[in-house]
Amino acid sequence: MLWLTAYKGNVHGKIRSFLLFFLLIGFTVMVHGQDDFVIIDSINIVGLKITQRNVILKEIDFTSGDTIGLKELAKRMSSNEKRLQSIGLFTVAKINVKNWNTDLSICDLEIKVQENWYIYPYIIFELADRNFNVWRKEQNYSFDRVNYGVALNHINLTGNKDKLKLKFQRGYTRKYEIAYDFPYLKKRWGLSANVLYAENREIAYKTFNNKPQFYQSPDEKKLFFQHRASISLLNRTSALLHQSLRFEFISAKIDTIISTQLNPSFFGNNTSSLQYFLVDYYLRFDNTVYPLYPMAGYRVEFNARKEGLGLLSDTDNAWLSFSTELHSPLLKWLILSNRLKFKINLQDNNLPYFLNNAIGYKSDNITGYQLYVLDGRNFILLNNALRFRLIDKDIIINKYMPKQFREMNTKLFLRLSFDYGYARDPLSGSENPYSNRNEYGYGPGLDLILYNNFTLSFEYGITRFNEKGFFIESGFNF
Repeated sequence: MLWLTAYKGNVHGKIRSFLLFFLLIGFTVMVHGQDDFVIIDSINIVGLKITQRNVILKEIDFTSGDTIGLKELAKRMSSNEKRLQSIGLFTVAKINVKNWNTDLSICDLEIKVQENWYIYPYIIFELADRNFNVWRKEQNYSFDRVNYGVALNHINLTGNKDKLKLKFQRGYTRKYEIAYDFPYLKKRWGLSANVLYAENREIAYKTFNNKPQFYQSPDEKKLFFQHRASISLLNRTSALLHQSLRFEFISAKIDTIISTQLNPSFFGNNTSSLQYFLVDYYLRFDNTVYPLYPMAGYRVEFNARKEGLGLLSDTDNAWLSFSTELHSPLLKWLILSNRLKFKINLQDNNLPYFLNNAIGYKSDNITGYQLYVLDGRNFILLNNALRFRLIDKDIIINKYMPKQFREMNTKLFLRLSFDYGYARDPLSGSENPYSNRNEYGYGPGLDLILYNNFTLSFEYGITRFNEKGFFIESGFNF
């Protein structure tokens, strides 16, 4: 029988910090009047079986030969531990000082890791809607809106943090996809490629009252087809700075009933097909502690995209987006998080419905508005949260479990959120009352993180109009 015993990970962490603190004090006393820094002589890594040593060295923000002040050494070690824990490759990551030579002011650092489970073959059983809450409330738990199939994710195929994704999906959306991401091809450069084909028998053809309107043909024929192929050049300038340049070809086609009767603006100009190339530049500077669920620090993201490169004339659009977030520890167990994001279209042209999305898609949401979308050319979004750490410890699981799952890092936070958003939609704002208006939502939530990989959130949200709802979201860090 599977049994769990609480591992006093937080106690061990306190003991380790306590010993390191007195070690630093003792060393400072011994060298009083001398150097107040230490030089990293070597970095030893223990526990690697698949992952290449080079991967860890690129994730941390120090290297052999670096000089680090004694006052910041413990902080640097702790922040790098959390960064390693949050990349999905390790369930455990600990950094310790070894061989401290007080005469020469040098020491070694030992990084001890427990590798995660890297291969995830799984049966696809997922919702076609934007989130569980839409499926529950708007679609009444309809299993006609479920995707099923088989897939394989390998998040560390050759030990270089390279990811392979294969998907064979049927159901509401038929999708066939292969993707490969190799971030460390040569020095700081990497490559990524993706090919996808998808088709649907039902299509969201317009937005009315800020909710997508769906159409399904009486004879259940296919209404929407999509091909995508992309290749990306990746650059890892430092442990904190990521950049990518992506080239992508998109070909989409809809049934003529959509383009002639239901929404002639779906692709624009009453057309039933759309083909274009795009180029996308993305930059992220991530100086957060535990990036998967930041507990301190800041992060900046910039994205610029040009849709339509002159090779095909089906679309012509360009936009910029920028986001910045700050996570401030107020107390050891209390964190204030703020995120600001905006998107601006650079061309004053009429966007097709296919490209006219703003708030309510992907991770750009307002608390309480999970059932709605705010389409538009431009938007601004402000997310604020006060987060209380309730649990942060490791749990040792029965020895009969695979080694990668025996130590389950568990984090639980109580969250109080207040969000604001505004989306400018000059095309269909009259049909969507939440567009072109200041919207805000708030409410409490619970966030659970397991194995530094799986996240699960429960949220009770309230809109500006005092609409209330209970929402669930989940995801994996790959």
